[in-house]
Amino acid sequence: MAQVANHPASDILVNGAVTPPGKWNRAETDHFVVLSDGSETDLRRTATNLEKLQHLLARLYHIDQAHDEVGKLTVTLFGKRSFFKDLGLVNARSAEGPYGAGLSDQRYYDPRTDGAVLAVARADQIVDLNTPEARERDCDNAMENDQDCLDANRINREPVLRPWTAALYSGVAQHFILTHIPSAYPRWYLDGVGALFSTVVMRSDGVVDYAAPPLYYKQVLRAYGSVRIGDVVTGRYLEPGYRRMVWTPYHAWLMAHFFLYSGLKPARQRSFSKYMSAIARGTPMAQAADELGDLRQLQHEFNVYLESSILYARSDKGKDPGQDPIVTNLSPAQVALIGPRLQMDARIEDDNAVRREDWLHGLRASLAQAGDVAEAHMLMAEAECRDGHDDLCLQQAEAVLARSPDNTLALAWKGMALADKAINEPADKRSADLAFARQILLSAAPADHGAAIPQIAYFRSFAKAGETPPQQALIGMVKVTQINPAAPAPRLYLAEELVREGRSDLAKTIMLPVLYGGYASHEQALGALLLGRAAAEQAQPH
Repeated sequence: MAQVANHPASDILVNGAVTPPGKWNRAETDHFVVLSDGSETDLRRTATNLEKLQHLLARLYHIDQAHDEVGKLTVTLFGKRSFFKDLGLVNARSAEGPYGAGLSDQRYYDPRTDGAVLAVARADQIVDLNTPEARERDCDNAMENDQDCLDANRINREPVLRPWTAALYSGVAQHFILTHIPSAYPRWYLDGVGALFSTVVMRSDGVVDYAAPPLYYKQVLRAYGSVRIGDVVTGRYLEPGYRRMVWTPYHAWLMAHFFLYSGLKPARQRSFSKYMSAIARGTPMAQAADELGDLRQLQHEFNVYLESSILYARSDKGKDPGQDPIVTNLSPAQVALIGPRLQMDARIEDDNAVRREDWLHGLRASLAQAGDVAEAHMLMAEAECRDGHDDLCLQQAEAVLARSPDNTLALAWKGMALADKAINEPADKRSADLAFARQILLSAAPADHGAAIPQIAYFRSFAKAGETPPQQALIGMVKVTQINPAAPAPRLYLAEELVREGRSDLAKTIMLPVLYGGYASHEQALGALLLGRAAAEQAQPH
């Protein structure tokens, strides 16, 4: 590990991880932590609006916020869309769409083990309307008017803007569903729910309008193709080479509004409920679509709805004045950690050892310039521990504990490093050293029941050692899944232990949102492999 140099925090440079430039502020409310390089006024307004959206969603979905255990969502707002490329971010656990060109790479969402993160560019999306589909329709119109398509004047349509707040509100709504009503959802449904709340308007009297049609949706449909509802509910639109329409948030809005707010007839409502229930149980989309009956009839009903001009908004009368957020300025050291924090999961879980080590090397060199800054030590401790560098992790954790002996997170990284070291020791030392490491982890876990890392580290110390976790460890892991239900890793850890104990059915139940949800993930693949092996072993004659 590079030695800590005596440089002021303002000299920090993060090599291998782009340092966000400019002045950054942090706003905190009951349900959100928001970081932004924009103005403090805009940050306050955004944080307040997010709390209003949270209040609306809780009312609509009957969530008791007074007893809400879900952890806060950390939102990072960048001034330009290039943050995706600059930081090398990929939506590995939450890929939307896939949306057409110009409508992707607007938001990064990761339901991480220690708390979900959402990053959004404060830049409106430019939606090009001069597409091959639009020109083909213009040609059809010309021919209907007895004109030769080649002779018709080409129509040049101005692009339309999709506000950046649409991506922000959409991401928050999707996060709300995944955390408060965890289940396996088809991706189009998550896209649609996000789109429904992407158009919210916060009125000055406290009322919130929602589910309003996005501006210019008819023009977008003309340019990108009409909704092929049968292709969507069966999942065909996700197949490589699909060309019948280009999926956009506007298509997603229409699908969700049709099924949730168009006043479906009872029979159609029942069929839709059966379709969603089938997917939640793990039924493939094409098979689950059988619950919807004749898909040509479904398309007809959708077309009638689309032409009826009843696409209306709704208003929430449960006025919420919002919450005045607590706003603080970030120091240069704190700003320097924004990028690496967002990069952490992808870099540490990179299968390419050379890329992973290059990133770690750059991070070590950069954070060494921070001086004795607790946040830098803590981030480096996480990186070293998660990459298996136990001694370096201990060094960083001890640097924090020297000043704050009761720091829960630092104790967790110390305990994890000591436990991992003990597991690899000779048998005569292993038992005592493991017990010591676990005692440190236990001292960290009760200090903050909302802290995931100590609970997970304690539980995993038994799994890694091939030992049966005590009841206390299992309860702690269940607590973690309640605090961050959308995170796939804690569910996988629990499932691994349950399979080892011969309780594969319960393991599958816990893994359902991961196995059959709309988002592919590393944990989804591992979970499928785990349960597939368990099923094969059970099928073998004894």
